[in-house]
Amino acid sequence: MKTILVPVDGSENSERALLKAKEIADCLGSKIIMLNVINVRSSVSYYHNNARLALDTAALDWPAIVKKVKSDSQAMLDKAKKVMEGSEVEAVMLDEPGGDLAHTIVEFADERNVDMIVMGSNGMGSLKRRLYMGSVTTKVLHITEKPVLVIQ
Repeated sequence: MKTILVPVDGSENSERALLKAKEIADCLGSKIIMLNVINVRSSVSYYHNNARLALDTAALDWPAIVKKVKSDSQAMLDKAKKVMEGSEVEAVMLDEPGGDLAHTIVEFADERNVDMIVMGSNGMGSLKRRLYMGSVTTKVLHITEKPVLVIQ
């Protein structure tokens, strides 16, 4: 196994997935690619705590939101890189403003020919302590042909 993809979003589950990927990579000598997909429309609800605002584009300061999302993404990737010290790691930030997160993750995995995807069961957009997997994780499981390890 040469390459492991870990989609990260700053959630506790994605952090645990990153640590599990590191454990696997250290055993197998694999490279880890940390991927954070910036999706500004879905990020609006994180910064304004109201998903309905995402539909009212006139009420939003889009340049400020984009700047904040990119800054937070870079800070998260930098922090995660420090945790991964000692492992071969590449950090990638993809800007997909209106794209589908799951399809973006799967397309990236295919383009980079990764051997496995390790991801959290629920991300930032999921309800806390949810009984089911988050929608992005579920969709990735259904549309990829790659092996996926889901971390709770």
